[in-house]
Amino acid sequence: MQAVRATLAAMVFVLCPALVTAEANDAVRVDAGFPGGNILVQQVEGDTVFVAPDQRDTQAGQWWFYWNLRLRAPAEKPVTIVFTRKNPISVRGPAMSADGGVTWHWLGAAAVKSSKRDDKPAWSFEARVPAGAAEVRYAFCPPCLESHLRAWLAKHKANPALRVKELCRSRKGRPVELLRAGCLAPAKSKGVVLITSRHHCCEAMATYALEGWLDAALADDDTGRRWRANWEIIAVPFMDKDGVEDGDQGKNRAPHDHNRDYNGKPLYPEVAALMKLGASLKDRVVAALDLHCPTIRGEWNDRVYLVGAPQPDFWKKQEAFAAVLERVQRGPIRFRARDCLAFGTAWNTPANYKQGRSCTGWERETFPDARFVSTIEIAYADALGDEVNAGSARALGRDMARALAEFLESPPPLPPSHQQ
Repeated sequence: MQAVRATLAAMVFVLCPALVTAEANDAVRVDAGFPGGNILVQQVEGDTVFVAPDQRDTQAGQWWFYWNLRLRAPAEKPVTIVFTRKNPISVRGPAMSADGGVTWHWLGAAAVKSSKRDDKPAWSFEARVPAGAAEVRYAFCPPCLESHLRAWLAKHKANPALRVKELCRSRKGRPVELLRAGCLAPAKSKGVVLITSRHHCCEAMATYALEGWLDAALADDDTGRRWRANWEIIAVPFMDKDGVEDGDQGKNRAPHDHNRDYNGKPLYPEVAALMKLGASLKDRVVAALDLHCPTIRGEWNDRVYLVGAPQPDFWKKQEAFAAVLERVQRGPIRFRARDCLAFGTAWNTPANYKQGRSCTGWERETFPDARFVSTIEIAYADALGDEVNAGSARALGRDMARALAEFLESPPPLPPSHQQ
């Protein structure tokens, strides 16, 4: 009988290590059983928990760094969280939430310790449930979920210049929000600005920037009045709604991710619905922006930048907008026009798009006369030394809204046939 029990225990550990670790130390429990949660518990040794990001649905051979865990333990008990093999912790350390994921702050780079386990690199930080609390959450970056969007919408529920619609239903039946803001009367509007985020569902800072953009369009100031008098914003905060809520990372999702789905027969309902909407808007679109976050660290991942188009005319418009944004910005995150990533530089090459057309590629083809079309990358944690968080990302969104209003009001460049 003891042999049977041992065999069963070994089978449970292989199939569901989190169950075994909960039994191994009932006082310390780590899990991902909440919206946006993502973690694999590999082993528990006393008050040390070995974990890894859950790479479910990610293409074979690919690795990404998103994780979001919940710790339940006696208050103030120090628990060491350890990642092995690859480092998925940001340059500002883990993000922490003591209020169930509503608000977050960075622990700082000094909170992370590097070591080795079995001659392999490991990275760890000390986690504690605050006094008087039952749990605490830690994540790669501050998440932005449907609950955060609902809280943002509640602040603006009485504003007549904001309407909440539904783009479609996700594969799992979730509503995919579509927000309309600004000048909502088509007869008065000078055009539509299309803004999307979360084609890669882990890229939360992009959605905070989108919220900031909408804040600007709804504000009782000069920028807000300009938007409400001239342009309609159509925004989709969660282009991979299921991934956002399920806690997927989304980049390089098999067989391809949402941002490589803009082809003849899209796999994902959100993409199919957006392409249908774009076809109906056609000549009304004056600008289209797809907001992203880059990879974890290294060159081009520590700043905010525009991803250059392969077409020279679109690239010139991107450079012109970048110059305006650098000049009018007021928020804490610095943007430098010289950081824009020209096509053919670093990762921005044809090989990067071999799996399928991106959202921005589709937008350039669908809206060839738009004044501005671009992907914008927003660093997860640190932008040239400036802290990236929910507040500073929203401030960046307000800066971008101010810049685009000025850009759209300036005379468009003359076509080559009319230039001297």
